[in-house]
Order: sequence, then structure tokens, then C-alpha cells
Amino acid sequence: MEAIGKSRTAGRTSVQAVAARLDLDVSHLTHGSNPRQLVAPAHPFSRPAQHGGRSGLSIAARWFMDRGYNVSVPLEPAAYDLIAESDTGLQRVQVKTTGTTESNGRYRAVLRRTAYDASARDTARGRIRVTGYTKSEIDFFFISTAGALDYLIPIEAVSGAQYIVLDSKYAAFAVEARNHLPG
Repeated sequence: MEAIGKSRTAGRTSVQAVAARLDLDVSHLTHGSNPRQLVAPAHPFSRPAQHGGRSGLSIAARWFMDRGYNVSVPLEPAAYDLIAESDTGLQRVQVKTTGTTESNGRYRAVLRRTAYDASARDTARGRIRVTGYTKSEIDFFFISTAGALDYLIPIEAVSGAQYIVLDSKYAAFAVEARNHLPG
């Protein structure tokens, strides 16, 4: 600007007039509502989005935090995946994810886990057993499906089941759809 005899705050038309008179190329300059189009560089994240166990905890934590509740994640292994503040106190939440559907199209959620059992017979898998969750361990299941609905189900509603089908029986526990980012 100073090289063509204008102040740094000179108006655009004034600068364009001087540039035209001097036959200067100003196509590389941008201003105001006429910026150059940016080209996004390639990024190293080419895998398509998937639904599975890797994102369930984040989805659940976001669901609680979007409603203004604080969330804590245990540093040591625990039967619950997170603790969420609630209107009635702290709640222990076990997070499950599912993309598995039954022949009727309803999602099936597995509610069991493997646990070490020192008294179990030693097998090729070690001293582990498959077990369900109890009221003394968790208060809720947060089930994240590959669809638009998630479920927040109290432990009492599943009666020790090791899996459930998310049909009309569980409709009352469906929580509002997640906000999906545009693809």
C-alpha cells in the first residue's frame, strides 16, 4: 500500500484504481467478502465412520454433559464405565454399544461381561466367567445403538438378563436422538 502511495487503511476502490493505472496484478490479494477459496489439505483419517465399542463411552458422556451433568470416568477397572451426576445424586452407568439386529430389525444389546474368578476352573481362557451386572455394581445401562436412538435403562428393568432386544418393551427408556454431524 505504501509503495503505491496509499495509506494502509485506504479503501479498496482507491487501491484498485491505482493498481489498474500501474497495470499491477492484484489477483493474489483478498479483502472483505471476496476471499480466495481455501482448499483443504488431505488429512490422515480416511477410515469411514463406524459404530462400535470404541465410541460408546464418549457418546454416553456427551449425552449427560449436554444436559448439564458432570461425568467422571474411573481410573481403575470398575463394573461401571462412568459416574454421572443426576438430580438425585451420583449414578453408576455401564455403557454398551450395539449395531447387531434381530430378524425383526430391532437392536440386540449384550449386557454381560467377563470377570476374573479365582475360584473358577482354569481353562484356556484363564479363570474367567461370564456374568451379568447387579444392582450393587451399577445403576443404569446406557445403550448406544447404530441408529438414531440411545437408551438409558435402570438395572432393575433388565432383571439380570445377559442380553435384551430393544423392542417396544424398552421404548419408554429411549432417549432423544443424538445430534449427528453432517457426513
